[in-house]
Amino acid sequence: MTVRPTIAYCAPQAFHFVRKDIEGLRTKCTVLVHLFEHGAKWMLPFDLLHQLWFLLNARRSGVRDVFVHFGGYHAILPILLGFRTHIIIAGSDACSFPGIRYGGFRKQPLASVLRFVYGRATTLLPVHASLERFVNTFSEHGPTEQGYGTLARSTTARSVAIPYGFDVDQWPLADTTTEREGAICVAFGARWNDAVHFRKGLDIIIACARMMPTMRFTIVGVADPSGYMDVPGNLTVLGKVLPERLHQLLVRHSLYLQPSLMEGFPNAVCEAMLAGCVPIVSNITSMPDIVDGLGEVVYRSDATALGTAIQRVAVDPARTNHAARRTIRARIAPLTLERRIAALLAVTDQN
Repeated sequence: MTVRPTIAYCAPQAFHFVRKDIEGLRTKCTVLVHLFEHGAKWMLPFDLLHQLWFLLNARRSGVRDVFVHFGGYHAILPILLGFRTHIIIAGSDACSFPGIRYGGFRKQPLASVLRFVYGRATTLLPVHASLERFVNTFSEHGPTEQGYGTLARSTTARSVAIPYGFDVDQWPLADTTTEREGAICVAFGARWNDAVHFRKGLDIIIACARMMPTMRFTIVGVADPSGYMDVPGNLTVLGKVLPERLHQLLVRHSLYLQPSLMEGFPNAVCEAMLAGCVPIVSNITSMPDIVDGLGEVVYRSDATALGTAIQRVAVDPARTNHAARRTIRARIAPLTLERRIAALLAVTDQN
C-alpha cells in the first residue's frame, strides 16, 4: 500500500466543517494542524509567530502541501515559505457585504491580503463553483458583482470546486410515523442584531413568524437565546445543541429555512435535507443549485417573499410526503466525506 506524505492543515478556528476535513484526512495520511484560536486582532502577530514555528517544524517533517481553510492572514506564511498551498474558499473569503459587516473583501488590509494569497496559491478550492463569480440580487447590503474571481481580479491559480462532505448515517430520515410540522433554521453563533443574525436572515424569519401566527418556527444554535426576547410566541429560540439533539429537531420539522444573505456551501441545509426537511433558501451562490427542483428559492430578502414560499410548500402534500423526503435526501447522499477527502488528496497528486 502506498504511504501518503504528511500534509499540514491551517484554519482560523475548529469549525464543524474544519473538524470533519481533518478527521477525514487523518484516515488517509498524517495531518499536522494549526489553528488561529486566539481570535483577538491584537494577537495576530503572536498567532503568525506561532504559525511560523509550526510551519518550520512541518517542513522538517517533510511536508510539501498545506491546506488552508478560508483565505486570510493564515495563508500568507505557507505561500511565502514556498509550500504548495491549497486554499479552501468557503464563503466569507469570496464576498463583500458592508451593510451587515460581513465579507473579507469589505475592508482593508484583509482585502489586499486575500488578493495576495489568491494570486500566489498553488490551487484554489472553492466549496462551490459559484464562489468564483456570482451576482447578488438578493439584498442591497453588498455590491451586485461578487466572488473571488471578481473581487481579487488577478487570480491565476487553478480553481477546483470541491463541495463539503457529509456523514449520511448521522442524519437518518425519520420513519413514516414521525409527525413533522413547522419550519426550522440553524444559525450557530448568532446574537441578537449582530452580523450573523442578519447574514442568516433571522430578522426575516422573525418577521415571517409574526405574519404566520399559526405556523411553528424554531431557530437553533444562537450564542445567547436570552437576547431574543422580542419574538412572537410561535417562535422558539434555542442555543447550541449536540448533533443528536439537532437531528431530533430536524426530523420533527417539515421545512428548513435558510434565507441567508451569503453562504458558501451550507452544511446546515445539506444536513437538514438528509433528515428529510424541505429546503427554502435564498438565491445566493450554491443554494439554488443544492435545492434545484426539490425546495423553494426566495429571490429577495423579504418576509413576505419567504412567507409565500412557505405557503407554496405547506399547501402541497406531494412535496412533503415521505416519498418526497426520500428524494430530497437522495440529492445530498452522494456528497460523502470520503468523496471530498479523495478529491482534496487528488489535488496534491496533481501538483
